[in-house]
Amino acid sequence: MNIILTPAIPGGYQYRQSPNKNLDELTYLNRLTDDIILRLRESVKDTPFITITKLAGPMDQILTRLQTLTRITPPTSNCLIAVGLNSTRMDGRYQAGKGWRVISNPESSQSSTLATALATVAMQTLGHRAISNQDTATSLTHLNQTPILTATAIPAVLTLNLYQDNRQDAAYLLSSEGRQAIIDLHVKGISAYLERLNQADSPATYPTSSHRCRMHQ
Repeated sequence: MNIILTPAIPGGYQYRQSPNKNLDELTYLNRLTDDIILRLRESVKDTPFITITKLAGPMDQILTRLQTLTRITPPTSNCLIAVGLNSTRMDGRYQAGKGWRVISNPESSQSSTLATALATVAMQTLGHRAISNQDTATSLTHLNQTPILTATAIPAVLTLNLYQDNRQDAAYLLSSEGRQAIIDLHVKGISAYLERLNQADSPATYPTSSHRCRMHQ
C-alpha cells in the first residue's frame, strides 16, 4: 500500500492568510503534511509493504503524477489524503463558519471507508470542534479542489481541518494542542483504514450518489 499525502492548496491565489495574518495557509499545510508523514512513518515502521509519499505543487502536476501511478500500479494499492483548511469567504474578516469536514468520492467504496475512518477519529479527537454549523457550506474555492478525488481510481479524500477565517478555529490550529490534534486524527484515521482493509473478507459496498463528491462530518 502506498499512502500519498498532499497539501490541498486551492489554486488562483498566493499566500492566503487568516484575517490577523498569523496563519499562512501555504506554509501551515506544507509543514502540517510533513509532520503527519513523520508520525505516520513511525506508526507503520514495523508494517511490511507500506510506503508513504508526499506530493506537492500545482494541481495539474499532482494529477499527472497520480495518473502515472495508476498506469504502473493497481489504483487500489494506493490511497490519497489531501490535507486542507476550510474557509467561508476569505474577505479579510472573521466568519461564523466552523468545524471539520472530509470530502470523498461516493463512487469509490474504499474512498468512503477512508473518509469514515478519518471522520470517526476526528469526532473523538476534536470533540465539539469537529461539529460544523448546520448552515455552513464548504466554500466554492475548496470544492474546486475535488477533481483530485475523482481524476483517477485511487481511493482519495480531502480533509478540511477547521476554518482559517474563524477566530476560535484559527487560534486552535496555531496552538500546539490543536496542531497535535490534527496530526493525531490523520495518523489514527489512516491506521484505522489500513486495519479495516486487512480485516475485510471482501470489499465493502456503499450506495452511489448522483453527486461527484460526498461530505462527512
